[in-house]
Amino acid sequence: MALKDLCYRCPGCGHDPMNGEGDRAWCRSCGTRIRRRGDQLFSTSAGGRRRRVTASALSREIERRGGPISPQTFRADGTLEYSARTMVSWRISEEPVWHRGVLRGFSETMSPEVPGRVTANREALTVQDGRRRGGRWGYLELRALQSSSSALQISLPGNRLVQFRFTTDSPKRWEDLLRSLVRETYHRAGRGDVVEFQPAIVTRSCGSRA
Repeated sequence: MALKDLCYRCPGCGHDPMNGEGDRAWCRSCGTRIRRRGDQLFSTSAGGRRRRVTASALSREIERRGGPISPQTFRADGTLEYSARTMVSWRISEEPVWHRGVLRGFSETMSPEVPGRVTANREALTVQDGRRRGGRWGYLELRALQSSSSALQISLPGNRLVQFRFTTDSPKRWEDLLRSLVRETYHRAGRGDVVEFQPAIVTRSCGSRA
């Protein structure tokens, strides 16, 4: 994951978005700079103070300063709606992976990617692609969320799985945004607090999978 995807907003001042390339990210507002060297992360303030940080600490600071919710996630009328171009693919097969008689996981075959768009508002997630395989799902319908270095996967009803590879946006931003919207929806519906998102969405109140 490019560092600007992890630090999609500045952990120092909250400016959104951060600029960056490869293992460097910088804030054009306050001057904070983040650099990755190997498996270590370093943050340098505008005043030149340099310190080692962790990815989890950066994520906490980003969340404290607003996380994925920023002016760009709202429409002119004040309602939340965020959209991004993405390459879309769908799972077309899934095979179990066994090792010495123990199920270790599943190997998925995905369809070829096609250009598409994903849109989130407070009620639902909408997926559009050139194959017309998309649709609209309320957040209580989502089964799991999982991100990788460059993509976000969402499990849907009917054992469907869709993958987004963002061309101009951060998969971490989208994971954080959808987690926030899922939590909000479960709380509003009286379904409890969501404590896990993969391999399945799990709530604290019932300790069971959604």
